[in-house]
Amino acid sequence: MRPLREFALTIEIDAPIEAVWSEIIDWQGQSEWMLATRVYDDGESPEGIGHRLRAFTGLFAKRSRLIGVMDEMVVSQWQPPTFTRVEHIGKIIKGYGTFTLSTVGENRTRFDWFEEIDAPAVILAVIKIPTLLGVFISLRRFKKIVESKGFTSPR
Repeated sequence: MRPLREFALTIEIDAPIEAVWSEIIDWQGQSEWMLATRVYDDGESPEGIGHRLRAFTGLFAKRSRLIGVMDEMVVSQWQPPTFTRVEHIGKIIKGYGTFTLSTVGENRTRFDWFEEIDAPAVILAVIKIPTLLGVFISLRRFKKIVESKGFTSPR
């Protein structure tokens, strides 16, 4: 069993790793599949290490920023097309998150989503199940979006 501060989920996607990577690092595009989240890319920092972004998660996040939390992040590791790590550097959310991709077949990719959040145990206990449920739904939405694009393996 994982420690309370660790959140992890995995999904397999019928698409080549390069296609999945391209969709994952479309930071603003994550607004389409991340449940109750709107992602803002600063548009100024270069792709890769040092890139900054923000994500607002909360009620009606797609339309307003009244009830929720802003997560500020910076990319700290960048290994296309298999791995990226972001540091959560905001006032409320601290910790880090990773996206890890691996090829599991000719046209199939495994996507491992992981977060380690620094917060008091009582807060982690309250948010863990709803967070995992939201990410579970989000990853299925992501899979559907990627697979609907009909990517094929490069030859």
